[in-house]
Amino acid sequence: MIWDPCLTRAVAAEVRARLHGSRARAIAFRREDREVVVYFRDATLVADLSPRSGVVAVEPPTEPEGHAEPLPAVLTGVEAVWDERVLVLRLRRVRGRKPNPALILELATNRRNAILADGPDLRVRKRLRRVKGRSLPVGQPWVGPGGGTPDRTRREVDEAGWRRLLEGLDGGDARAALLANVAHASGLNVEALLGAPGRAEGFRLWRRMASGEEVSPHLHHLGSGLQPYPWRLPGGRGEAVESLLEALAKVRAAGDDAHARAAGYTARLLTAESRRLKRKLKRLRVHLEKTAEAGRLREEGALILSSLHLIEPGAEQVTLSGFDGGRRVIRLDRRQRPQDYANALFRRAGRLERGAATLPHRIGAAEEELARIAALRERHRRGELSAADLDDLAPPPSPQSRSRHESPALPYRSHTSSGGLEIRVGRGARHNDDLTFRHSRPMDIWLHARHAAGAHVILRWTRPERPPAADLEEAAVFAANHSGARSSGTVPVDWTRRKWVRKPRGAPPGAVIPDRVKTVFVAPDPTLAERLGV
Repeated sequence: MIWDPCLTRAVAAEVRARLHGSRARAIAFRREDREVVVYFRDATLVADLSPRSGVVAVEPPTEPEGHAEPLPAVLTGVEAVWDERVLVLRLRRVRGRKPNPALILELATNRRNAILADGPDLRVRKRLRRVKGRSLPVGQPWVGPGGGTPDRTRREVDEAGWRRLLEGLDGGDARAALLANVAHASGLNVEALLGAPGRAEGFRLWRRMASGEEVSPHLHHLGSGLQPYPWRLPGGRGEAVESLLEALAKVRAAGDDAHARAAGYTARLLTAESRRLKRKLKRLRVHLEKTAEAGRLREEGALILSSLHLIEPGAEQVTLSGFDGGRRVIRLDRRQRPQDYANALFRRAGRLERGAATLPHRIGAAEEELARIAALRERHRRGELSAADLDDLAPPPSPQSRSRHESPALPYRSHTSSGGLEIRVGRGARHNDDLTFRHSRPMDIWLHARHAAGAHVILRWTRPERPPAADLEEAAVFAANHSGARSSGTVPVDWTRRKWVRKPRGAPPGAVIPDRVKTVFVAPDPTLAERLGV
């Protein structure tokens, strides 16, 4: 099933009416099944946050299981975060001096999670699972999917604003306009809002949904399965129910059928992953075979450079004496000067040699992953596979499907030197400025390959003395690896304190002027990150 802000708010109201003032006894985090269970004296609240379910249900009281954590508290409030799919259950402790706890349920599809937090600022104490892209450090205040600030692009509108927004739009354009700009609009209710006769009627329907008026709970039979909603939705078959909690109980009861569908999806996912890895292995092995040509390419490049006086301009091939005394026929590129073509051969040989150093490891890793997938397929066939086993198989959300509130990725990749210092490598030209001027300290060491386009590198170091030579050299190697000079044998890398780096006004992204520069000469090493355990 799918949650949206309207459904979340309506369920919050029913749970509040059903359990307000109830005495809690214990709470259990079932990480293997992605469930959280709160044991009240007169009821049991179950939040099944697994991919196949996503149900919050109130069931008859049961005895706490053995590993449940005592929770002597009273439920004082249940609220939904504005225009979000987040439920917050607040409790008040009945004894002890510990801060009052709260259970936070994040219900967005593919990102469901539960967090047990303490105190008025909701400091995270325990979480059900780690979600990619959601930083929830234990001991820090909980920050909602919106980053703690409401989304200014989605807002409540009046009828005039509704008309202006949809003026001249229909179909997909009108749908996109509502979803991007109007609070409480969602993929569940947008068809009903657009399908109402006339813009005025659509606005009145949205107004009723936004304010939670005239709730009429229905359980819809959609192509994706059972879907509760506070109102009747167009499309599919819907039946009126007494409450949304009743509808959620029916969804949970039908979980066996949903589990069967999820099992079929899991089988297809594992099969597709196995095929992908086999294709990847085939490509890697072909590349490994090609690395044997590196020696020949270097020899041909050296022969061309040593015999430039024998090569006529525009020649397509030349016959030269090899280093072993034999005659060699070498093909040339008429569009390039012989010396440029020789340098291209050296660069290609360098790429092949680096591949020869890294490809065996990559092939071994792919073979291990393929063996792991084969073991998962066998466990799935025997019915022993849990949802937690599939965490690493779920594809990451695309940029279009990420939450509009998700914070951008850091502008650097972080590594740890052999001496324990952090090395930050910029992700590209447009991120270099952000790394240098917003994610570093004045005394940090700034590095960049001389006279070559490449990443800014920051070695975290605050002491007045020169950083350790080994750590500085490793940071310089990262600067060489992520520069246009990565195929050279030796690369000069400039370094200075970050406080001596300035950006001229109007300069393009990544362009800076360093002062008080020193230089270290290093050889690029594509295996450095792997050797440092990254």
